[in-house]
Amino acid sequence: MKKVIEGAVYNTQTAKKICEQRTNEANHGKGAYVDQLKQLYKTKNGNFFFFIKNNFPTYVDVNNDDLNPKFELMDVVEEKIKPVTYELAVQFASEVITYDPESKKGLGKFFPELIQNEETENKKIQKKIYISEKSSWYLEKMSKESKDTNSSFIEKLIIEEYRRLYKKGIMQGDPFFEMVDE
Repeated sequence: MKKVIEGAVYNTQTAKKICEQRTNEANHGKGAYVDQLKQLYKTKNGNFFFFIKNNFPTYVDVNNDDLNPKFELMDVVEEKIKPVTYELAVQFASEVITYDPESKKGLGKFFPELIQNEETENKKIQKKIYISEKSSWYLEKMSKESKDTNSSFIEKLIIEEYRRLYKKGIMQGDPFFEMVDE
């Protein structure tokens, strides 16, 4: 399903599915038990959204006659896309972990605060980046004059810049709770 909301494109075919949850509960607004599939996605631009699919039985007008309608009980499928904030996405993912502890590792890639521990904080991952020749030259000079490797130096710079932006209020989330006491 694809939908454009406030200029942003939300497409279940191109976005990354993070997790899902199935429920079957009474819904008084629909007057029936609703079998719901709620999937959390992340777009390439970093936006989160829910794809919600509801299945429920209801009476449907089958002859479209306003004066003498004929109703039959049918299964109805309702699909919708709902953009959500990072905070709501984390909350949903934490609920999924509660019911499915095996999903914790996969969800940690998207929400590091859900798997906070020493192992994940110091675990190294490979990330391919491109920098200008000028930046490369400066990086080589600084690496030679200090005891840092290229990776450790870049890591320090990223954390320092994030910390600076966090203090200014530009960055909001702190998944590793490093800046809370500052």
